[in-house]
Amino acid sequence: MQMGAFLPVYWPDYGASTIRSAIEATALAAEELGYASIWANDHVIAPAHQADVGHIIEPLITLATLVHVVRRVRLGTSVLVLPQRQPILVAKQAAALDVLSGGRLLLGIGSGWLPEEFAWLGADFARRGSVTDEAIQVMRTLWQQPQASFQGRDVSFAEAVFFPKPVSAGPPIWIGGNSAAAIRRAARSGDAWVPFGPGLEQFRSGVMTLQRSSATPPLIAAHLRLHIGSGDAAARAHIAGSAQQMVQRLQEYRQAGLAYLICDFVAGNVDDLLRQMRVMAEQIAPQLRH
Repeated sequence: MQMGAFLPVYWPDYGASTIRSAIEATALAAEELGYASIWANDHVIAPAHQADVGHIIEPLITLATLVHVVRRVRLGTSVLVLPQRQPILVAKQAAALDVLSGGRLLLGIGSGWLPEEFAWLGADFARRGSVTDEAIQVMRTLWQQPQASFQGRDVSFAEAVFFPKPVSAGPPIWIGGNSAAAIRRAARSGDAWVPFGPGLEQFRSGVMTLQRSSATPPLIAAHLRLHIGSGDAAARAHIAGSAQQMVQRLQEYRQAGLAYLICDFVAGNVDDLLRQMRVMAEQIAPQLRH
């Protein structure tokens, strides 16, 4: 099982630290400890009843600042809310980040769930699924065709010049979401499926559906909030407990098909986050490799 580390990109309070130093420290620790990737999530604006997601720093800019801070780990979004962004612009930003990082971008995308955010951004919440599907096609067309042409409902262009192209055929597109529609999208056009916080039975069901829906299923991942320890933070995690308890629980996910875990550690401060990252890398991850 490969592992990535989620960056502290939406804490309401960084204590004695700053958001910049917390993110950089986490990225450097991930590289030192052997994590495969670092991750950021996305929301632009939020109503008061969803205030926590209103704290999220913009992910593509954040990852771009880390291109020369870390040289090995891959840079991922889990996930970018694609249908509320202009897809040609996202394709350009993603290509730039992929090129400047030496092909390290993992572009996780989702269709979104917050109606107020769509309304305030002038995006169509009701059609977000079909807009997402078209946006994926737009990006891959721009990344792969020397002179790109596309005719869709929302986006059209002909013999368009779009450079630089990303490394290879473009960054892998990881499809986020727990719904049946997200699983179908992952089977149809994703390089990976990455649900957020699925319970074990929900995860098993999703894996079975994904495998039935595609002759060559994509990589199976999951974004889980974890806490190694006890106390108030444990109550906010999807999985919590001692290191050995974490091994036992994650083994169940691994046996159900989990191949790539995005570790979103619930922590009260940067020191606690770094502690958990080290315990995961040194005590838990080695027991999940066989």
